[in-house]
Amino acid sequence: MSVDLRTTVGAFALVFLAVVGVAAVGGVVLDDAPPETESVADDHWQLDSVEPETVSEGGEVEMESTEPSNTVVVHLGGVTAGVGGGTSILPIEDGDAPAGADIGSLGGVQRGVAPLTAALVENGHEVRFYGGAATAEPLSSMLSDADAFVTTTPGALSATDADAVESFVDAGGRTLVTSDPGGAGALTDFGSPFGVYGEAGYVYDMENNDANYLSVLVEPTGPGTLTAGVEEVVLRGAAPIGAAGDSATLATAETSRLSTTREAGSYGVAVRSDSLAVIGDSSFLEPENAGRADNGVLIGNVADFLVTGPNPDVSFGPATGTGGAVPPGATISPGGTTTPTDPSENETDPSGNATA
Repeated sequence: MSVDLRTTVGAFALVFLAVVGVAAVGGVVLDDAPPETESVADDHWQLDSVEPETVSEGGEVEMESTEPSNTVVVHLGGVTAGVGGGTSILPIEDGDAPAGADIGSLGGVQRGVAPLTAALVENGHEVRFYGGAATAEPLSSMLSDADAFVTTTPGALSATDADAVESFVDAGGRTLVTSDPGGAGALTDFGSPFGVYGEAGYVYDMENNDANYLSVLVEPTGPGTLTAGVEEVVLRGAAPIGAAGDSATLATAETSRLSTTREAGSYGVAVRSDSLAVIGDSSFLEPENAGRADNGVLIGNVADFLVTGPNPDVSFGPATGTGGAVPPGATISPGGTTTPTDPSENETDPSGNATA
């Protein structure tokens, strides 16, 4: 019995050692010749293949004009107004809009036109801001002494102010109007006497854009003072603009589409009618966009347009105060401000006695 036990244990040990030996040899063989595997495709990790295409940075805003000092009145509307003076129709949440930043003396809404106004001031021209009906000096009074006018929100102009601007343009006053998406009705009301109108919706382009389908690229349709030296401009929210005779100055590529119809085609986004220039976007004037593509060149051309040419000859009649009439016992100074009359010039003094 004991012999059989020793024999069994010995046999088991021999079998165990044999199995372990075979496993060890097999492992060595496998380690020496690992199976070939296909390389993992990693093209999707290449940033160059996923980054959106963007336009190049442009140069500084420069003016070519050597005209003597001109006065430019700039109307910016209210900070609470939507795009184009109404409600934004772009697919962007209103809450994403940054608050007005304070950039030195050009803070708040004035920051949106800082590159243009800075170029004008640096070249010896005067810029005056008009804030609407609450402003102490009426727009008609300011325009009577002005050479040019700019508004980024034509829909925020009162009927009286719009009539004053129309008279100013008729008299040869050089005027720039920027109309964002959402302001087609206001632009048409304002521009119809000059054959200019706005179209509903906004233009977008999935192919020709600056990293975003809303940031469309537009090009000049031909030579002109506003587009001299311009090859490509970026508009962050392009509104289609029309004019009698289809005389567009800037237009989108054929790959763009209109939001209201989804139809592809080239859409005009800027026109000029004599002393009136209309561009369907105000964002190109902002500091963060002035350096994109040839936006700076366009801004410089706009500045030259505003200060070049004969002075307008326009009269608005007697100047009035904020409420539309001259306050009793006051006169209007040449600058348009209301000045109380000296009591010595009255027929009676405060006590009711006649004066000399």
